Amino acid sequence: MKGLEGKVAIISGGATLIGESCASVLAGYGVNVVIADINEPAGERAAQEIGAKASFVRADITSDADIAALVAKTVECHGQLDFLVNVACTYLDNGADTTRSDWLKAFDVNIVGSVMLMQAARQHLKKSKGAIINFSSVSARVAQIGRWVYPASKAAILQLTRSQALDLAPDGIRVNTVSPGWTWSNITR
Repeated sequence: MKGLEGKVAIISGGATLIGESCASVLAGYGVNVVIADINEPAGERAAQEIGAKASFVRADITSDADIAALVAKTVECHGQLDFLVNVACTYLDNGADTTRSDWLKAFDVNIVGSVMLMQAARQHLKKSKGAIINFSSVSARVAQIGRWVYPASKAAILQLTRSQALDLAPDGIRVNTVSPGWTWSNITR
């Protein structure tokens, strides 16, 4: 892919198997990737394995202070921000028995965190005419026994992406979603 050399991406959930794979591919095209995750050992290992094009910033996307610090540090270190790749998610889901607090926590991680990250990064993405990639799942469209929270949050991401695409287009920011099927990930491991 041409035109990616020197661009800068934040990958939330970048220490997960899917996030690390995204970071590795982008770095291979010359993108400076900032792996953002709450898992410090895995994030530091991923950045080290990817090499000079990768760095790690510990960030909890349910914390507005962490999000602001993540964006500020990225722009301070790289001078720009071109892409957000929203992979971070929780698989917290007990189907019909999921508690209110677990529903709220899951939606905070799976949806609200990516919106807050977009808000913090918007001015930089506008400047670079950047892009946002939101990770949904085939689970957004397929009913599953015993799983309610994860599929509902992934379905919400599809609608969120459509709305973001419309609202951010005047800023020159493209927004798309990726909906993988069954994928080898931290939860399946």
